[in-house]
Amino acid sequence: MRRRFAPCPPPLPCLLLPALLVCLLLLPRTTPAADTPRDCLEAIAQAVADADMAAFEQHADVDGILQTVVDKLFVEARRPENADRLPPMLHLMFSGAALADGGGRVRKMLRGEARAFIRNGIVSGAFAGRAPARDYQSEGLIAPLFADASLGRKEIHGIGKARARNDGGWILPFRVFDAGNGNDYPVVGRFARRDGRVMLVGIDNLDELFARIAAEAAALEE
Repeated sequence: MRRRFAPCPPPLPCLLLPALLVCLLLLPRTTPAADTPRDCLEAIAQAVADADMAAFEQHADVDGILQTVVDKLFVEARRPENADRLPPMLHLMFSGAALADGGGRVRKMLRGEARAFIRNGIVSGAFAGRAPARDYQSEGLIAPLFADASLGRKEIHGIGKARARNDGGWILPFRVFDAGNGNDYPVVGRFARRDGRVMLVGIDNLDELFARIAAEAAALEE
């Protein structure tokens, strides 16, 4: 039986960045102290249910994960087979002129807008399944990338067994079902102990997720 949790925003059908940034970050439900990876997932979901961004960030390294995902997007966006799948705005952002400084400004904008989207979804209660008082709005220059992102409820299921890493951390697989598009996404979370608590610090199957979401985007455009 699939367990219902308060969530993670859905992967976008055609916008790869929000798909990776958002679906990968908002996970599952409830304990005050995260002593195991499963506890951490439950604490993250409780923070979402409570619309508590501060508590959310105590259990998930949002900035670290965003940086990794944006770096991954930069790599994939430069592959010829992926370039045609990007929206015009991202094509412009990945142009030679925009990346003259090594892409620092572009990366900062992408991380900032993704963080604003996540914060809005949590604080508004939308990611917990409650109707937000208003639609997501942003003053950021790249806000249109997130314009169609769903703020609906998601379900976490198929939580596996934590496996220890050589560096003292853990790997824990689980799945995210997006009731909005009917798709099911496998996630391999990486966890580590920081400041006395276990935190979600990374996603170890970004290649798989990027390929899956890119294929979904291509299918919708056919």
